[in-house]
Amino acid sequence: TISDCFDRVKEKKEYDLKDHIQHIIDNADTRKISGKSRIGLSKSRIKSYQTFKNNIEEFEKSIRTTIQLTEINAVLVEKYKRWLLEKKGYSVNYAGKQLDNMRAVGKDAIRLNIPTNLYVHQIESFSESNENRHIVTLSEEELLKISETIMPSPYLVNAKKWLLLGCEIGQRAGDLLSLTSNNLRFLDGNLFIDLTQQKTDKKVTIPIASKEIRKMLENDFPKSISSQKLNKYIKIVCELSGINEVLDGKIMDKKSNRKIKGKYPKHQLVTSHSFRRSFATNYYKKIPTPILMT
Repeated sequence: TISDCFDRVKEKKEYDLKDHIQHIIDNADTRKISGKSRIGLSKSRIKSYQTFKNNIEEFEKSIRTTIQLTEINAVLVEKYKRWLLEKKGYSVNYAGKQLDNMRAVGKDAIRLNIPTNLYVHQIESFSESNENRHIVTLSEEELLKISETIMPSPYLVNAKKWLLLGCEIGQRAGDLLSLTSNNLRFLDGNLFIDLTQQKTDKKVTIPIASKEIRKMLENDFPKSISSQKLNKYIKIVCELSGINEVLDGKIMDKKSNRKIKGKYPKHQLVTSHSFRRSFATNYYKKIPTPILMT
């Protein structure tokens, strides 16, 4: 009040980085998606922002200060990057995505005329080089072995169905596991799967050419399962099917909760994302590439 009487210049209000992350989360349902006609962030994007906020809160404890949007400079970003990679032991790709999030939050604050360091425009993401990536795919021969192997229990039979279907239609795990018989459509004796991809909001129609997959979908559609259980069970399915070639790769270490590089039997390296990669690999040059990509 005294400052108002003497017309003193008030201190500029500072805005916390994590407060603006929370602002984005709180307004997720009404946010306009860049380049899209729809509004509302996807569940996975909201989760990504929440994880980013958790990381920032932990990082702030380690540096014993609250990060203001005006303080996001080259020194701070480099310190955060080293903390992610060296202190926390996160993967290169994960750390790169965290910097993506920092840039996105900063640019959103600037859009709302909130005082923010313009360095946010210069924040650069990064990812693992191709030489360090270990992409696991299942060949047509391996899929045939899996198809012909009798599973000893119903839950493995169900996981096997999702694996075979996933390698046939190439969808992300979230889209794959959300499918039900309601997604099936018959037209002129042909079977199609219609779905809307969660990540891109793209409507996709997939023809089912495999007689075995078609028979399974028509008569015994796979039962709902979580992605966590699926990733656990398909490793058993592949092991029972003799998918044991030793490969370079990374598996999760339960003690450190980080992926450890090494040489492992292939069945230990298979995940639900292997379905999508197997589809793209096995159908390459059999389907025109633009259609395969779509």
